[in-house]
Amino acid sequence: MATPPSHRPLRALLPADTEGTGGERGAAVSSASSSVGPRPTSVELAPRRRTARAACGDETPGRALKRRFVDLEDKVNIYEQVYAILRSRPQHEANSVFKRIRVGDDPQSILRHVEHGDLLLQLRVVPESRYRYEFPFMSPLPVRLQTKDNPYLGSLIYEWEIERPGSPAKSPKGKGKQPEAARSASEESTTHGPGPYLKPFHAAEVHDPLIDSAEPSNWTEVTTDNTLLRSLLRSYFLHEYQWFSAFQKEYFLSDMIADRRQFCSPLLVNAVLALACATDPQHCHRDLPDRAEFWNPRTLGYGFLTEAKRHWELEQAGSRSKLTTIQAAIILNIVYNLNSMVKLGWQYTLQAIDMAHKMKLFKKPENWDTLNPRLRASRDFTAWSLFGWQSHCTYHLFEKPLLDNPPEVPLPAITEDPSWYGEVWLKYPLEGILYPSHYAEFHKAKTEFRVILNDISKVFHGEPGHNRSPPPESKIAELYWRLQAWYAALPESLSPRAIVFTAQMKLHMHYHHVIITMLQGLLTNAPDVLTSTSAASPTPTAVPAPSQNILAISSLLNSDAPSQPPGPPLPPLQATFSLHRNHYETLLRLYYLRHGFEALDTFIMMSLMTIAFITTKELEAIRLSAQSSSEEQKQYVNSLRATLVLCAKGLYDQGKSYYLSQTVFRLVRSGMHVNEKELLREYAALPEEEDSRDARMREKLAQRLWPHPHPRVEHDSQEDVEMEHAPRTAAEGQEGWKVLDGLLKEYGEIRMDAPESGDSEDQG
Repeated sequence: MATPPSHRPLRALLPADTEGTGGERGAAVSSASSSVGPRPTSVELAPRRRTARAACGDETPGRALKRRFVDLEDKVNIYEQVYAILRSRPQHEANSVFKRIRVGDDPQSILRHVEHGDLLLQLRVVPESRYRYEFPFMSPLPVRLQTKDNPYLGSLIYEWEIERPGSPAKSPKGKGKQPEAARSASEESTTHGPGPYLKPFHAAEVHDPLIDSAEPSNWTEVTTDNTLLRSLLRSYFLHEYQWFSAFQKEYFLSDMIADRRQFCSPLLVNAVLALACATDPQHCHRDLPDRAEFWNPRTLGYGFLTEAKRHWELEQAGSRSKLTTIQAAIILNIVYNLNSMVKLGWQYTLQAIDMAHKMKLFKKPENWDTLNPRLRASRDFTAWSLFGWQSHCTYHLFEKPLLDNPPEVPLPAITEDPSWYGEVWLKYPLEGILYPSHYAEFHKAKTEFRVILNDISKVFHGEPGHNRSPPPESKIAELYWRLQAWYAALPESLSPRAIVFTAQMKLHMHYHHVIITMLQGLLTNAPDVLTSTSAASPTPTAVPAPSQNILAISSLLNSDAPSQPPGPPLPPLQATFSLHRNHYETLLRLYYLRHGFEALDTFIMMSLMTIAFITTKELEAIRLSAQSSSEEQKQYVNSLRATLVLCAKGLYDQGKSYYLSQTVFRLVRSGMHVNEKELLREYAALPEEEDSRDARMREKLAQRLWPHPHPRVEHDSQEDVEMEHAPRTAAEGQEGWKVLDGLLKEYGEIRMDAPESGDSEDQG
């Protein structure tokens, strides 16, 4: 039976079909809606609504004011940062920012440019340009050198070092750091920036456009590599030119570029390049272990020296003397000295003196005022260079000077004619500025010092014969106070506080070296004097300052003055000797601390040798004495041992570049006690002892060696005593040329190995 319509079940309702397409469309819409995910909340929709209202102008006044305030605050912050950049950045960076502002750049883009530039600099890998050499055995400066009257402890080199983080160097008691105002005033008074005080001298490069424009290959047949030759020229002007200047740099390079032969010649160029090969091992087979063997044809220096000798013979065949020939003779003498052949090299200087006399180089020509300015300046520069060279050599050879008086034409005043001297500009790595070497002030002071040195040689070595009578003490006092007056009159760039370059430090070393050598002859008991003052009391007795006697010694600056009243007497000898000895060693240590001993230096070998022999004698005297082994005494002995090891290591490093230092190193090492030899092996990679064949080769090739204060060694056997006091031949007894014949014979035969037998005990 059919169910009534009112009782039938109702059909389920479907979603409304808004498009009128029926159920299938509705089902599709429902499926699509579920696949999108949950609807966004009111919190998520709020930013969109605010943005929409702001875009439609519906933003409330309060919110709009707040938004504008935030925008203005951001702009002010950008302007403040740009202003801070202009105020705090270096001058060249601030100028660059100011130019961008003037051309209309947006402040935000300027700030972004600066920030991104700093980020790139931070990401850039920059090598560490600062370098410091460490003292062997004992890192701090010895206490015996840290005295209040030591002017070199106030040098900027030492101050920069003790202020370096992690530096083992100690400031002496009573010195400390200077007040900031005093230090700033002192630093402003010198033209040197921090670069030379933080980086070794051999890291610098000579900057000279003339070298860049020169083509040295046109003047030599050895090589056509102009890049190599220019590097050698830069090395020569960096290391050797300032100490031994034989010619005027600008005239030499200008004629090299213009292919003129008035101030440049193939002989002079090859001689300079031969010397430069020793100073620039980086480009001259640094990996060649035998580069110091001057007879080795594989070395580049051998080729340049052979070429220079060929040109010398060609010029000697002619009869005309030239300035460039005299200048080349000085350079060749230096090369032969480095090769341990001093006697052969000295012949070049003798011929140069003869040529100079023929040219009347030391006289003022009658037409001097009408001469070509360049020719006149070159004549005078060469005359003073040759005079200074022979003065330096005859002093160290214990010979009478070849010239009694300096050239008649005086040195020009720097302020009146600075171009007469020239300048050597230096550039250090990672620095965009150039540093002057103050060559004019240095060359003038060096030449004036060598005038005094020439007079010292006349007083001490003027009489022929071996048994020369010592000069009277009054004459020595006159020379001493002349040296003091010269030292007190040094310009600011050469003051103990400002010196930094190697040539400047060597000039001070030479000053102390001469005083030590001069006073040594007056000491009645030299072995005791060498140790008594410093061993018993590390602080020497005060010596009158030069300024206290400046009125009395002013007349001594003129050696040709008429009869004058006697000058001041000498200060106490022992205290004065100890004072200058300590200052000498302090300079040597500061030289090593900043510059090291690896780079060739033709004079530093003399200083290393002198301090090494003095220290050897001091240690020997302490071992022979019966002093107690207190803690203070042990520290003192260890400081002397550290000095000896430092000097021996320096001679060994120098010997890698030239043969003379190799020979001196072996002489120093052979005189060392066995304990010091062990220390030396620990702190220096030394080769094994040379065999007898090498010793004979060294004795044969090293014709002559510089004289030096070599200490006598205590011999135990009667045979050694008889050998030491055996009469020498006439050739061996000649003053000045006696050294190698005796010393190399001792080195080759005696070998001075007595301390290794264990007879002596270390009391340190």
